[in-house]
Amino acid sequence: MATAKRGSGSGPLERRAKLGGGRRRERELRIRVSDVEYEEIHAAATRAGLTCSAFVIRTVRTAIREQRPLDGALVAMHAELRSASHQVNAVGVNLNQLVRHANAHGQVPESVTWLAAYCFQVVRRTEAVIVELGRRLP
Repeated sequence: MATAKRGSGSGPLERRAKLGGGRRRERELRIRVSDVEYEEIHAAATRAGLTCSAFVIRTVRTAIREQRPLDGALVAMHAELRSASHQVNAVGVNLNQLVRHANAHGQVPESVTWLAAYCFQVVRRTEAVIVELGRRLP
């Protein structure tokens, strides 16, 4: 399957890891799906930041391991938390640079206010996702 962009436009979709020792996957499993099923699978995979095949394999293997279907909302929340983690890290790097500038020049750049507001927004959204995730976990 072709690599597509995530819903947030932040990069290519994650593919399954290659097998070690130069081994190839020899088995092929084909399934037929309706247009509606395809769109649901494709949308869920995109939200999770995965290719369709990686999403299907991960979902099926999780269902086998846990002997229950994987809640698609949990996958989406996991992807959102991963995204928020990357955003918080980027904000932290920017804040460090601004603090270094403030210490060196004795003045606080205007961007600190915007960056602090953005940081609080990301943290609030992350907290909301964590609360929702807690509600869904057994």
